[in-house]
Amino acid sequence: MDVKSAFLNGYIDEEIYVEQPQGFIAKGSEEKVLRLKKTLYGLKQAPRAWYSRIDKYFMDRGFRRRSEPTLYIKSQGNDTLIVSLYVDDLIYTGNNEKMIQVFKEDMMKTFEMSDLGLMHFFLGIEINQEKKGIFICQRKYTETLLKKFKMESCKTVTTPLVTGEKYQKEDGSQKVDGSMYRSLIGSYYI
Repeated sequence: MDVKSAFLNGYIDEEIYVEQPQGFIAKGSEEKVLRLKKTLYGLKQAPRAWYSRIDKYFMDRGFRRRSEPTLYIKSQGNDTLIVSLYVDDLIYTGNNEKMIQVFKEDMMKTFEMSDLGLMHFFLGIEINQEKKGIFICQRKYTETLLKKFKMESCKTVTTPLVTGEKYQKEDGSQKVDGSMYRSLIGSYYI
């Protein structure tokens, strides 16, 4: 599920004033400013205000957080509903279809939402749900990396360097830009 315009749902607990936006300036009040009641995109308080609002929503409905601040669990007897939040994207699972349906309906009443249906991608990970199980892979992400680093035609190897080779600090070869290599290695750790 996706919360539309999530950062516009946060409430502000301090006084913030903005200029009147072009096209909406009130005649005779051109010098006046507007006080915000809710957050706007680009406002540094917006992410925190959104998280506070969605966290309160979950807590008010009997969810609890454990060690992960964006993982919410609600238990009722033998039934459990688990929701994971990443900014404005939610994934959920549970062992009771009715509990899941009530949750979805309440979320859609409270926030403007899109139900994206069966999950196929989440945070760059491809997800295939089959009868045999749920399978994840990062094929699309890997292909994107290969294109970015111009390695589409590369051959696979078990190790990146020849084992047992003695390398010299100065061997006469051209210097290589280490930042590209560091960027490639860092891209593997998402």
